[in-house]
This record gives sequence, structure tokens and C-alpha cells, in this order.
Amino acid sequence: MSDFYIPTWDEIEKAMLHVAEQAVDSGFVPEVIVAIPTGGVVPSKLLKDILNIERIRYIEIKLYKNVGKKDVKPVVKSVCVDDIEGKDVLVVDDVADSGETLEAVSNVLSMFNPKSVKYATVYIKPWARKYPDFYYKMIDKWIVFPWDKWDVVREIPEVNVDNKEKYLEIERKLRETHYSRK
Repeated sequence: MSDFYIPTWDEIEKAMLHVAEQAVDSGFVPEVIVAIPTGGVVPSKLLKDILNIERIRYIEIKLYKNVGKKDVKPVVKSVCVDDIEGKDVLVVDDVADSGETLEAVSNVLSMFNPKSVKYATVYIKPWARKYPDFYYKMIDKWIVFPWDKWDVVREIPEVNVDNKEKYLEIERKLRETHYSRK
């Protein structure tokens, strides 16, 4: 895979302002945000601050094993959504790719009886089965988010991202000290 979209931190912030404005303009102001780690954590924090929401909760679901390599189905790893019953909930992730993660979260949340649930992502893919209620832009490439880029560089060293030389230097130093996580 050599076709990447690499947003900047500034673009992510602008995207979250856009998503927040979409929600407010629609009349939906959530009481609770449910982030989908890891990709939804940073966008959730930005939306929490923009919309002045007190609480973020989490549903950890994994669909991708590596860059471009999906699991058979989404796997729920952990659920921390206490006290959402009767509340307006906004679920936040970085991208709606297949839409399967959003569908799985919908199924999990239904067990907790929220008043309403809406979905927001930074980006969507044109082939997604489920579109979020709010999103910034449609992208048809693999997205290298600022918070994921070192994972991508480890798998695909030729990807062109900022600060790659410094990262590779640190990685080399780690190897020299026999440090390895694999």
C-alpha cells in the first residue's frame, strides 16, 4: 500500500471544530462522549473541550490488526460506559472505514439504555456501510493520523511523514540497547 493521506495536527483540530459545529447546528449537544480507543481518544478529547462536556467514556473495539489488515469481525476488548442511561451520547472514532466498528458499538451501547446516540468521526471512507452522523471529510486512502504514524512507519518505513528521521534514530538506539517489544 503506497497511497496515504497524512493530515496535520492543525487539520485534525479544524476537523473537530467542524464536527462540533455540525452537532450544534443539528441541535444535538451530548451529555457524554464515548471514545473508541485508540483512534477516537484524541478527537474525543478535542470535542469534549470544544463542546464543554464533562465526561468521556470508552468502548475499546479492534478491527484492524495492522495497516490495511482487518480481523474477521470487530472484537470488543473493554467497555467503560457507566451511567449513560437516559443520556444523549456521542460516539467518537477517527475514521469510519467499513462501518463495522460503529455497528458493533451501537450493539454494545443498546444494553446501557442511552436516551439517544449519535456518531462522529474525523473522516469516512466512501465504502463504509455505516456513516456517522457528523464527520469532516471523505477520504479514499489509508489515513496516517498524527497519533498513529510511528506504528505505520514501523510497518511501512517508506511512508513519508514529518520527523521520521528522529523517530528512526530513537528506534535504532532502542535496538542497540537490545530493547524489543516483539
